Amino acid sequence: MNTRPEQLVPAFDRLPEPEQIARMATWLAQAGLDSLELANEAAGLKLRIRVGQVAMGTTSAPIVAPAAPQAGTTTVAVKATYFGHLCLTHPLRDAPFAPVGAKVGQGDVVALLTLDTLQVPVPAPVAGTVVEIVAQPDALLGYGAVILHIQPD
Repeated sequence: MNTRPEQLVPAFDRLPEPEQIARMATWLAQAGLDSLELANEAAGLKLRIRVGQVAMGTTSAPIVAPAAPQAGTTTVAVKATYFGHLCLTHPLRDAPFAPVGAKVGQGDVVALLTLDTLQVPVPAPVAGTVVEIVAQPDALLGYGAVILHIQPD
């Protein structure tokens, strides 16, 4: 029987493969982060990934990928730009970022992903109206998980 609390990050008992490191660097850049450090002192492991601002063409703000609706679809999915627990309400105001029916602009923050004290904003990829919230508040989401749908203007 496992009595440990749920781990948010997999065990770091060996170094990841180069392909996994490259994938993590891509996720960091897409989330607007510049570095990640993993350490396991007991195993004597330390991994630091830094994303070059110039090399990756990133800025300090999260990247908002233009997402036009595909042919035959009427909504655009807003996906997790990182992994963490979903926060649909502003932590200081207890007001929802983007409830169903809300008008949002491209790049507006529609949710937060929280991991410990880290908070990563989730931007709207298009301007429009929120028509459906798919994910549950406080759910642990992985990178690319669908959070909500927007009907483009």
